[in-house]
Amino acid sequence: MAQVQPKNDACEPIGRILKTNQQNLVGKLLCNGDQIVSQIKGGMVLCYFSGSEQPCQPKKQTRNSRKKCPLSSRSFCKRIKGGQGSGETPRIITPYGRWLLETRPSFTWLAVPGATKYQLEVADQEKGLWSITTTSTSAAYPTEQAPLSSENHYKVSVVAYRNDVPIVADSSIFRLLDSAKTRRLQQTIQLIRRLNLDPDQEAYLDLNAAYLDEGLLNQSIKALRDRVQSGSNHPEIFRVLAERYIDAKLLSEARKQYLKAKQLAKAQGNQIALKKATEGLQALDRYQSQLPERKNEAQ
Repeated sequence: MAQVQPKNDACEPIGRILKTNQQNLVGKLLCNGDQIVSQIKGGMVLCYFSGSEQPCQPKKQTRNSRKKCPLSSRSFCKRIKGGQGSGETPRIITPYGRWLLETRPSFTWLAVPGATKYQLEVADQEKGLWSITTTSTSAAYPTEQAPLSSENHYKVSVVAYRNDVPIVADSSIFRLLDSAKTRRLQQTIQLIRRLNLDPDQEAYLDLNAAYLDEGLLNQSIKALRDRVQSGSNHPEIFRVLAERYIDAKLLSEARKQYLKAKQLAKAQGNQIALKKATEGLQALDRYQSQLPERKNEAQ
């Protein structure tokens, strides 16, 4: 079990020691500038910004609002260079991201004005596997259908109909994390859980990093939202959740989380968290001002 560490507001966390033969170092939070540590014996370090690299390095990309793409996710800006779309397509919202852990995920998508029903279709590289029709904007994975396999790529499509006429569609590609990576992730999560960390810090630092290292945006958002639903008032939970919503291309939802993070940080007198949330919100404002005018994003 990790010892409780004294609070260090000046610490810029870059990683945590999850495993080492030096038991007094297990659970140690690494700060930017710490002289660590390739010589830790039998060690495993979870790096927050550089995957599993050792030694950990602070995040190189900063939210500079003067940059053309100032958001935390540069790949996001490349994906939506022309904007986020018209808002008239049944854009698939969940699962978030492209890599999945669940073999039977649920699906949600944006409503299309005038649509009377939707058809959800799932296919692999060779053929269509199954489809369902619904009047809602969500669907559970059918229990009678075979679960997803890590050996396949899956194309999930949603077709919006007006009466019996298809009017618009959207699709996304998903993959299931392979068994080797899943086992490695499970081992990492077990090591994190054994440390008995503060639940908020565990979510926005350690679980967030572990899931993102495998591309599991869906799991990262779920861990953060679980803390929100548990009543967390930690501003970093909301700020990091805002960044993950940016990764998911949900800018309106990201804005809500940044505003909540600012509100909490200000009320708690947490100047570091306030600065981070303010910079994130300013960067989001800057980015959205560069987009073509369009209808507000539905959530």
